[in-house]
Amino acid sequence: MKLGNILFSARLIGAIIILWLIDVEQLALILRSINPYFILLAFLLELSGFLIWTLKWKHLVDKIEHIKFTTLFMGLLAGNCMSTNVLRARTFGGFGRVSFLKNVSQNSKNANWYATIAMDQTTNNFVFAPLIIFSLLFGFLFLNIPGWLSVLMEIMVLILFSSALAAYLSRQKIKRTAIINFCQLNLQRIYNFTPIKFIRNRFGSYHIFEEIVVHNLTEFKKTYTSILKDKQTLAKDVGLAVLMYSFIYSKSYVLFHSTGYDISILQLVVSLSLILWIISVVPVPGGFGFKTIVMIGMYTMVGIPINIATIVSVIDRIIYLFFVSVVSYSAIGIMRIFHIGQK
Repeated sequence: MKLGNILFSARLIGAIIILWLIDVEQLALILRSINPYFILLAFLLELSGFLIWTLKWKHLVDKIEHIKFTTLFMGLLAGNCMSTNVLRARTFGGFGRVSFLKNVSQNSKNANWYATIAMDQTTNNFVFAPLIIFSLLFGFLFLNIPGWLSVLMEIMVLILFSSALAAYLSRQKIKRTAIINFCQLNLQRIYNFTPIKFIRNRFGSYHIFEEIVVHNLTEFKKTYTSILKDKQTLAKDVGLAVLMYSFIYSKSYVLFHSTGYDISILQLVVSLSLILWIISVVPVPGGFGFKTIVMIGMYTMVGIPINIATIVSVIDRIIYLFFVSVVSYSAIGIMRIFHIGQK
C-alpha cells in the first residue's frame, strides 16, 4: 500500500471519529457566538509571528549579505508553502529557502545559506526546548494517555536529547582533518550504495563527490561557527525567537477566548507545545487532516471540550493556511512578475 493511501485512510478514520464524538447542535451554537474581533486579532498575531520570524532570519542572513526585508518575507512564506505541501521539503529541510537565497544574492554557496537556516532552527529549538520538556513530563505524570502515545512521546524525548547533544557538540572545535576523516570512512559507502544511483550519475567519480561534500561541510561549519561566536547576534536571535513564540501562543489563547472558553495557561502551554512538536517531527505534508486531528486530540487530552477543540483547531489551521497558501502563492506571483529570485 502506498504512503499516500495510508495517510488518506488515517485522516479519514480520524475525521469519522471526531464527527461521531462532536455535538453538531452545540457546535453550531458556539460558531454563532464567536467574537469576530478576536478572530481578526488572531490573524494579526499570526502575521506578527511571520514578520518577527523574517526579522530574526534577516539578522542571520545579513552576516553574509544584506538582503531586503520584504524580499526575505516573501521567501520565507514561499518556503513555508513548500514545507506545508511537499513531503520531501519537510523531510530534508529548508532547501526552498536556500534556493531562494541563492537566487536573490551574489553568494551562490548553498552551504552558507544552509548555515543561516540551521542557526535559525537552533535558536528556535533553544527557546522551545524548555516548553516541550515540561509538557512531555506533565503528559507522562498527569495525563491519562494511551500506551502507544506514551511510547511516541518517549521517542520524542530521545530526539530532543539528541538535538541538545548535537547543539552542544556544534560549539566544540571541529577541525577540517576531522571532517575529512569522517568523510573517508562514510562517504565511500554512501557513494557505492547500490540503490543511490543518482549520486554516481551526477558526480561521475568518487573523488569529485568527496571533494564537493567536504568543501560544503567546511563552508557550512565555518559560517555556522562564525554566527555562533557572535554573542550579540545570537542574543538578538534568541530574543526574537521568544517574541515569535509568544505571538504563536497568544494567537491560540485569543482563539479560545473567541469561543467563550476560558483556557488556563497550563492547558495552553502543555497542549500547544505537544502539538507544535508532533507537527514539526512527523514529516506529513498537507493542510487539513493529520495536523488538525493532532490539534483536536491534544486539546481534548488536557480537558478541553471536543466541540471547542474542533472549532479552535479548524480556525487556527485556516489562519495558518491563509498565510502559507494564499499569501505565499501571491508572494510567488509577485516574485515572478518582478523577477525577484531569478537569475
